[in-house]
Amino acid sequence: MQIITDINFFPEQFRGGVVSIGKFDGMHFGHSRIIQCLKKHADQHQIPAVILTFDPLPATVLRPDWNIQPICTLKRKIELFQQFHLDAFVILQTDHELLKQSAETFFFETLREKLGITAVVEGSNFCFGHNCLGTSELIRQYGRQTGIEIEIVEPVRFGEHLISSSGIRKLIQEGSVEQAAEWMPQPYRLTGTVIQGDQRGRTLGFPTANLGETETIIPQSGIYVTIATFNGQSFGSTTHIGTNPTFHQSIPKIEVFIHDFNADIYGVTMDIDFLATLRGVVRFDSVEQLISQMNLDILQSRKILALKWKQS
Repeated sequence: MQIITDINFFPEQFRGGVVSIGKFDGMHFGHSRIIQCLKKHADQHQIPAVILTFDPLPATVLRPDWNIQPICTLKRKIELFQQFHLDAFVILQTDHELLKQSAETFFFETLREKLGITAVVEGSNFCFGHNCLGTSELIRQYGRQTGIEIEIVEPVRFGEHLISSSGIRKLIQEGSVEQAAEWMPQPYRLTGTVIQGDQRGRTLGFPTANLGETETIIPQSGIYVTIATFNGQSFGSTTHIGTNPTFHQSIPKIEVFIHDFNADIYGVTMDIDFLATLRGVVRFDSVEQLISQMNLDILQSRKILALKWKQS
């Protein structure tokens, strides 16, 4: 899959292809269905399969005061797309000029002229152009005018719920990481850098890696069953997010206790995959009570990891 960051120099070998356009934040099962249809169309017609996405998320440009955090980084998004064996991954730099572009201009100048597309595969809630005035019905109309084939894919449901990025974002913010994982091919991943902490965990017998410089949503305060990956290795882990009321600390932290590992890894980039929620953050009356509960948390975490994590 070739990564393209300047649409004005779109390679000739990818023209005439089928494209899907979207933010694809979180790469959930609804996105997977669209990409599978895209790939099927490309294979049937022997044409390139092309993805067009936006970075950063349009909402972060339009509403910077909302402090919207993405579900996945661009790097993670590319990793997830590579599994589909597509031909080209086009990244449009999101700025106000792009967001002011009308639906008509986006379709005829960006898609038809610059990409030279012959087909579009999209979800039923697809919108494009300034103020999202372009709808799935409008793109069908443009398709009839130009002879470009348009395929609209129905959304994916999980029980009574429509799977969506906004829904997943809400679940993660609420700490419902297990339900979020049921909506995505891969568990939610938080990536950061291991930074210096106060080393209190070490004195309690539970040395932790403190995570900073994160770019995506931080789950609600709580204790989580996680998988920590760094330096090409993965370990079961138990992660604490939030303050430490037992020690009267009000600054929230991300502290990862890595099972069966004890070494300094400051400055290392670490991925944390969230599998399950154990409990909320509570204040204990004594350090002994806290240590006892931490032992129970890690025991339960190991049991869940044994059921949910298939180590390669």
